[in-house]
Amino acid sequence: MLKTSDFVERISDIASLDLLPRYLVFIMMTILFASTIVTAQEQHFTLKNTHYIQMKSDLTGRDHEIIVFLPDSYANNPEKHYPALYFMDAYWDMPLLNSIHGQLVYDNVIPELIMVGFSYPGDNPNYGELRAHDLTPTQVRLDNPSNGDGPKFLQFIEETVIPRIEADYRADRNERALSGSSLGGLFTLYVMYERPEMFKRFISISPAASWDNRYLFRQDDEWAAKHDSLPVLLFLSHGGDEYVPFREPIIELQAKLANRNYKEFALLNYAIEGERHSGVKSEGYSRGLRWVFKDIAPRGPSGLGREIGGGH
Repeated sequence: MLKTSDFVERISDIASLDLLPRYLVFIMMTILFASTIVTAQEQHFTLKNTHYIQMKSDLTGRDHEIIVFLPDSYANNPEKHYPALYFMDAYWDMPLLNSIHGQLVYDNVIPELIMVGFSYPGDNPNYGELRAHDLTPTQVRLDNPSNGDGPKFLQFIEETVIPRIEADYRADRNERALSGSSLGGLFTLYVMYERPEMFKRFISISPAASWDNRYLFRQDDEWAAKHDSLPVLLFLSHGGDEYVPFREPIIELQAKLANRNYKEFALLNYAIEGERHSGVKSEGYSRGLRWVFKDIAPRGPSGLGREIGGGH
């Protein structure tokens, strides 16, 4: 096969011998490089080991897309069951979490995970509107039905998604985690109080803590009035440079939870300095995953330690 460099060299040789008019050489060179650019643009990145499941929910009345990531070792370990991370906003965050998961597994600081991301199908769905329906626990305006379907979405996850995942994949039902950012962080904390037994580990990054006149604060008060324990691990973070009216309720909620002294409750409050609302996700997920899975993290050296140190 003629390489591009060889083709260019032969065209140059022909031109130097005046066998072709200069304008024709120019045209041929233009066509060659235009073809090279088009070919490069047609290359796409893909995420290995990902499956897509389409589901229609009678509860929410919406079509949902579940994106399932399987770890590299999954196919070769048919008897092994894996911890499962369920997370919001997979249409944005699956590539991010795919990358972070690979890095943390390589460093040997988290176990390999099955990751289950919530998304929506279609060519151009309005993610902002759809997530506002599903990730908000209450309807803030009775005349505005565009929010408040959180209870229905939670029921959909509990009755449809989790049973499907655990039937089709080797996900450890005793090691589930739930995570989300912003409205996803709000939903994560809402679920923590509503179904603490469903998920053992929670990662809430920059949650919308001021939602519905601080609904989460009321939810915590109601829990504390009836319980002295909250048997979960929670990583709760905010960005140091976030919009102040959004950031301050999160800081207040962090302090409120730290002072509760719930039994069986493990909390890490974390400030991501120098980041605003969207930039918190990378460090938030990296720190959060390491912390909530630290008790079942594998032992031994990192990937680099094994490669350079021979496993010592």
